[in-house]
Amino acid sequence: MMQHTPSFQYGKDDLDSAFGDRFSGFRLLGKGGEGAVLAVWDRIKKVDLALKISLDSGSPEQAQRFESEYHILAVARSERLVRVFDHGRRGIFRNGQAIPHFWYSMERCDASLRQTFKNLGLADRLTVVLQMLDGLALLHAKNIAHRDIKPENLFLMMSDEKGLSVKIGDFGIATVARRAPNAVGGMVYGSPAYLAPERWEHEADADWQPADQYAAAVTMYEILSLGQAPLDYTQGYERAHTHGAYRPLRIPELRAWPLSGVNSVIKRMLAKQPNWRHRDIASCKRELESALLQDGVTG
Repeated sequence: MMQHTPSFQYGKDDLDSAFGDRFSGFRLLGKGGEGAVLAVWDRIKKVDLALKISLDSGSPEQAQRFESEYHILAVARSERLVRVFDHGRRGIFRNGQAIPHFWYSMERCDASLRQTFKNLGLADRLTVVLQMLDGLALLHAKNIAHRDIKPENLFLMMSDEKGLSVKIGDFGIATVARRAPNAVGGMVYGSPAYLAPERWEHEADADWQPADQYAAAVTMYEILSLGQAPLDYTQGYERAHTHGAYRPLRIPELRAWPLSGVNSVIKRMLAKQPNWRHRDIASCKRELESALLQDGVTG
């Protein structure tokens, strides 16, 4: 959500006092306005996990959002989604006062895609984008819209058995509905660089599945191009998304290699009107796989 909230500011002693009966070894992995994600040791499960904590602001909407995030991940289990375990609500003491926080534990991933994708070879980046589409297709089949697809919310796992694996996480503004408002009280949900044109229509309801497809296309373009954007943002994000022209994808390893098929798929995913995009994410993936073969892109 595009708003300013206080930064997470808790020390190890504060966390140990609140969670020490269950978790130890607190190490900050990332933080946002309402809380943080920490690497921890689960004393009960005897395993390394991640702990997400979020300040309970007293807002019913915020409490509902955190509960919804946990339950979406708990119910929609898949190897393409971050796995969650336990959740609850606890007070973290500061200045002698217990400040309530929501929390849940989840599997610890190696890193977010934002931190790592520029270090991946083309073959691995192709795996990443195809697995991202798999995960998003699964969510949409369950009538879940993520609403904030971007590299920061995609996480990598490496294992000897499965190799590279991508998981979708951070469902803080996800919705279990095809239609939902783009904004509440004038505040737009999501991340500006990934917002589909229709999502800039404040207070308007929209089908969020085409908007997820749009955000996935921006993310895919970034990953394959090693950090470039499909639109020119110099005049602002809203103008770029609503009126900007698509810049053809260039894959650094392939230099001037023609990518007519892949560009056609991504350009359609980025169509200004939702009904001009692909029918669904599963169709996107099938057409992208065909386009990669057509263009001779194998990594």
